Amino acid sequence: MTANLSRMLRGHAVRFADVDALVFEDRRWTYAELDRDVDALAAGLRGEGIGRDDRVAVVASNVPEFLLLGLALARLGGVLVPLNYRLTAGELAHLMRHARVVAAGTVPEHAEVTVAAIAQVGGVRPIALEPVDDAWLTVGVLIEQHRGERVDDADVDSGTLQRVVYTSGTTSLPKGVMLSHGNVNANIHAQVFDLGLRSTDRILNFAPLYHVGGTDLPGYGIWHVGGRMVLQRRFDPAAILDAIEAEGITGMVVAATMLDMIRREADARGTVPDLSSVRWLIFSQVPPALFGVARGIFPNARLIEGYGLTETCSGLTYLDAAHQDSKQGSVGLPLPWVEVRVVDTNGRDVPVGENGEVVARGPKVSAGYLDDPEATAQAFRDGWFHTGDVGCFDEDGYLYIRDRLKDMIRSGGENMSSAEIENVLCDHPLVLAASVVGAPHEKWQEVPVAFVVAHPGLDPVDLIAHANSRLGRFKIPKEIYLVEDLPVNPSGKVLKRDLRKLRTHLSPDWAAENRPGV
Repeated sequence: MTANLSRMLRGHAVRFADVDALVFEDRRWTYAELDRDVDALAAGLRGEGIGRDDRVAVVASNVPEFLLLGLALARLGGVLVPLNYRLTAGELAHLMRHARVVAAGTVPEHAEVTVAAIAQVGGVRPIALEPVDDAWLTVGVLIEQHRGERVDDADVDSGTLQRVVYTSGTTSLPKGVMLSHGNVNANIHAQVFDLGLRSTDRILNFAPLYHVGGTDLPGYGIWHVGGRMVLQRRFDPAAILDAIEAEGITGMVVAATMLDMIRREADARGTVPDLSSVRWLIFSQVPPALFGVARGIFPNARLIEGYGLTETCSGLTYLDAAHQDSKQGSVGLPLPWVEVRVVDTNGRDVPVGENGEVVARGPKVSAGYLDDPEATAQAFRDGWFHTGDVGCFDEDGYLYIRDRLKDMIRSGGENMSSAEIENVLCDHPLVLAASVVGAPHEKWQEVPVAFVVAHPGLDPVDLIAHANSRLGRFKIPKEIYLVEDLPVNPSGKVLKRDLRKLRTHLSPDWAAENRPGV
């Protein structure tokens, strides 16, 4: 029996034929219509020579065609490569080249950077998810040209590649996480079980679809049970409140930084919005004050502190409803069919309450990184995925995340590698050394700040301009500190904790507040 992700639509196209599966702005798809459009798009792609094992990148904000393309590729046995639209053309070109994509889809607002990236790679065909140019291959046109055609689901096993999702790690180069059809299906089953998803559920999805947060939390899982996905192009507090009331939204994923924005929008309205339909809300790293905000505006919701990674196809652990108050700060218990341990440097379980590295295994855990055997061997060893995160269990088996071994910076729902930023800064001819840490921020949770050892004469403004030409805007340091040296331990490793403390006693030599738009 095929493990093809797209197969879930077949039965529902009959069982829930007239039930809305997807809603976006003023457009709606029933399950029958969604299945027919996926078939038509798959037929169109096949007619253009795109088929089994071909990889297609997407650089786009949330639009229905993003989801249609992913399902059509799955139906053909092809591979989706979703890319962060906030990257520069050079960064996108590097990832397209690494993934060996044959085509790249985009939308008008990101067409310029996508075209620039394609030009650097060569041989990549542009696809318009929304109309861009008459010369482009357009998803809507392909669907209309092939409407009524049927494409059989490719016969794939659980190990067949469905998607390559790039995530930054401790090195400067992003790694392509390989997610198989089996990984995605296992995640769907875990989400359905833990969230109690049913056909009457209606999820609101504004998390970027290039993230597992958009496609897998629960993402595709809502279609497995015959429920409805209400898709929004991007985060917009007003649109969120409107959709919850209009569609009777029952669940959604939200970044911690967004909760207060939603509260302020709700407070600004003349009437109190009815948000009582929301029965679960997934977030991570929410401080007590924002937990209280969530409880105030979503009175009937299970507030789920969760933990997961791209390599685990989203959530590994969720906090259960019975302990959302008594275990506040915990990321909960492992989801079904995954195992989670906390181990020492020798791979042995640490005692309750003691910190160690979080490791995991199970059918929703990736097999490794695309064409990167060294990184795969380092992270996936002895049958376990080593997350690089530090955590501990309490006496009841609840997991707490204490720190990040990977020095990742979390900003507005985005993860970025400090090492990647450091390498770019160090490429400036006047920079001797640089270290980047995350600094607390009221709106974005964390922002990158840089400590730089430099030759005399370095102008921080020039350094920012240098970084701006190499990095996506959200990765640009928001503060620059020029220091004589960096604190290191006896082995020469920079003590980033000391840098965070040092920041509280120094004034930046450059700050983003002085340069609007950075």
